[in-house]
Amino acid sequence: MKKIVIIRGLVTAGKSTTSYELAKVLPNWIFIDPWKIKEMFEPLNLKDRTILKSASKKAMIVIMKEVMASLGISILVQETSRSYLIKHLKSYLSKYDYNIYSFFLDVEFKDVLKRDIQREKPTKFKKGLCEETWRKGRVKPEKGDVVINTSRHSTKEVVDIILKTIKEKRKKHPRASWIRKAW
Repeated sequence: MKKIVIIRGLVTAGKSTTSYELAKVLPNWIFIDPWKIKEMFEPLNLKDRTILKSASKKAMIVIMKEVMASLGISILVQETSRSYLIKHLKSYLSKYDYNIYSFFLDVEFKDVLKRDIQREKPTKFKKGLCEETWRKGRVKPEKGDVVINTSRHSTKEVVDIILKTIKEKRKKHPRASWIRKAW
């Protein structure tokens, strides 16, 4: 059985960091990063950015279908949900024998502002952001997500939890240096 691993969660919870670290220890997997697709639109400096989300989601599904049908390898993807993938890949999942694992990365409020300042491209949370306002607008885990609190675990520990859950071992990726963290 091949696998699709979804990394989703809160802003500053470590989705990109975790995804890139997983990509480095899972050779023969493909990492599909919707943010890379969104970055193609950056030079246009669009005021209405709704097309970015729509285009990246559609492109991600097209890429995943091609990978499943032609390459038959496991997939690592971030910023999507189990329900979205099931809706758009249902026949592919059964036809090509794929199982979905979804991980939701949570972070404690005390770490949100600190981590945002450290980001290469900060989201510019306001320093006066209160926990109540932050909690109202945040993404929530969905049924079936394995929730991991990244305030309580190092990146290595988070990766180890995911690898154990999906029953994979760390392997040396021959091209790990090619896998760059570029937000």
